[in-house]
Formats: sequence, C-alpha cells, structure tokens
Amino acid sequence: MTSATEPNLKLLTPTPLDAKPTPPVIYWSRAGALVLAFIVYVLATWISGPHFHSVDPGPDPLPALQATFIYWVQIVTLMLGVVAMWLVVIRPWIREKQLTTTGMLYICWLTLFFQDPMMNYTSAHVLYNSYMFNMGTWTLGSTPGWTSPNGSNLPEPLLLIVVGYTIIGYCLCFPVLALLNKIKEKRPAISKPMLATIGVLILILLDTVFESLLLRTGVYAYPGGIRELTLFAGETYQFPLTEGIFYGGFTIGATMILLLYRDDKGQTFVDRGLDTLKISRFQKQWVKFLALFGYVHISMFLVFTVPMQWFATHSDPYPEGYPSYMINDMCVYGVNRDQCPGPGVMMPRPENNPL
Repeated sequence: MTSATEPNLKLLTPTPLDAKPTPPVIYWSRAGALVLAFIVYVLATWISGPHFHSVDPGPDPLPALQATFIYWVQIVTLMLGVVAMWLVVIRPWIREKQLTTTGMLYICWLTLFFQDPMMNYTSAHVLYNSYMFNMGTWTLGSTPGWTSPNGSNLPEPLLLIVVGYTIIGYCLCFPVLALLNKIKEKRPAISKPMLATIGVLILILLDTVFESLLLRTGVYAYPGGIRELTLFAGETYQFPLTEGIFYGGFTIGATMILLLYRDDKGQTFVDRGLDTLKISRFQKQWVKFLALFGYVHISMFLVFTVPMQWFATHSDPYPEGYPSYMINDMCVYGVNRDQCPGPGVMMPRPENNPL
C-alpha cells in the first residue's frame, strides 16, 4: 500500500501513446521503393530477354514527308527535354545545393514511360509507328500476367516517349499553376478545391488539343476508342476523349494538385514530416524522392492505367487504313487470329503464364 506522499509510478511510466506517429513521407517512400524495384526487375528482364530488338515495320513504305517529320520530332523532343531538364532540375539544383521538389518530380515523370504500354495490357489500345527508334516493348515475357497477343511488338519510341511525358505532361503544370495563382489574386475567396477543378479542366483541354494535332502526323494512334466518346471517330487519327480526361485531366492533374497544395514550407502532402526524421541531408533527399516517385506512379496507375483496361476491352472496331508499320502484327484476334480487337472478336488468352 503506497502512502499519499509517494509518487504514482504508473503515471510516470511511458505509454505507447507517447510514441510519435510515422510521418506520411515514410509510407510513400516505402511504396516508391517497391515500385522502383518492380520497374528495374521488368526492364532488366526485357533487356536480357529475347524481345529486346527493334520491330519490323512490315511491307508498307513510309511516305517521305512523314519520314522527315518522324526524324525531326524525335530530335526536337530530345532538345526540348534537355532545355526542360536544365530549367527545372539542374539550375535549381545548383542554386539550392540540392534537388528541389519540382526537379524530383521532373525525374519521376521521365520514368512514366514504363506505364505507357500498359494501355495494351488486356487488348491492343494504342499503336506506335515502328519506323521510329525502338527496341520493342517490356510487355509480353517481361510484365507479369500480360494478356494481349504479341504485346512485345508495340514499338515503344524511346527517343520520343521518355521525354514526351514531361513535355505533354508534367511541364503543363507550370503555366496552369501560374494561371491559378492569377485567379487566386483576383478572387481571394476562391477555395483550393475549386482551383484544382479549374486546373484539371484546363489540362483536359490542353491535352486534347496537343494530342489531336499530333495524332494527325501518324506518330501514334488510338484505334481502340469508344466512338461515342471519341473525336474524329472512325478515322485513323481519332482521339478518345477518355485519354484527355484520364491522362490529361487526372494523371497530370494529380501532380498539379500535389504542387497546388504545398504548405508555407513548400512541402507537399506526400513529403510532409520529412524534417522530423533524424537522418542525414542526403538520406532525406532519397526518402523524399522515393516518396514522390511512389506518388507519381501510383496516381497514374490508379487514375489512368487501370481505367484504360476497361475502355480497351469495350472499344469499337479499329478504323480502317492503318499500315503495317502501325499494326505491327498485333491484330491476331478472332478464331483465325487475323482480326483486330473489337465487338464480337474473340480476345485470345495465353495458354499459360507468359513469363
């Protein structure tokens, strides 16, 4: 029995409630590390496997004017990528003596090319011109559970697509955010959710305009569209509005919203709590990068890659007129394996795991 003057030892004993909660940046960085490990595994399997080679464009010749355009669009895209890399990544890095949030996000967006061929995971939904520089695709034989036939024949245009996701993607966030700031200055009472909604609508419009123009050049195509939701439906340059909404609006919008909701310290809701970690500055940079990496890839996977599987399997018939260097032997559907995917056409399944 304790006296009234003796301290209550139970009150002095630390309880689990005293422990500090794990900051969000830790969970996001763990997710990012897992995503990065998966990407490295798939790409390594592809590079070391039998599908790492350029795709044969087939018998159809490429018109001279289109050949010239395809050559220069790859060169110009690379040049724009170098300029953007300097402005967004390298120059701020030199000035701040560390990678900035916007610089890290640029690098993350450079890696989104990995998810690009996933549009064809269940059914061929996107085509690329195989006269562009390519080494096939990290799909059939590399990506677990791949379903659509001859997926490795998608000629992923590496010189175009890697930087392309930053040019018609991440870099669009900056003018949109600048416009939203102007709106905020003129209408201080406007809420951030309303600003985010306006930003998403603008991004949908920008992506729709840019991609609709680019599709007419024959660099790539979206043959697997639902025609009621498609601009120029039935033409080889048709543009599914679902692409503008789910990529332009939601995928780019997810990063735009991340930047819009930064706090007074410049932290996003993904890297919040980084300053509480008792680790070195270099380690903090890695934790922050992995957290942003996880957010960028997971957000695209959830708002674009997954929904595209439904749209791909519900698409209307392919438009007629695609040459061999666009089809690239990926239309092997149907009973006789000689049709493109569409209503009433049997979708072939692998006899066993393609790995």
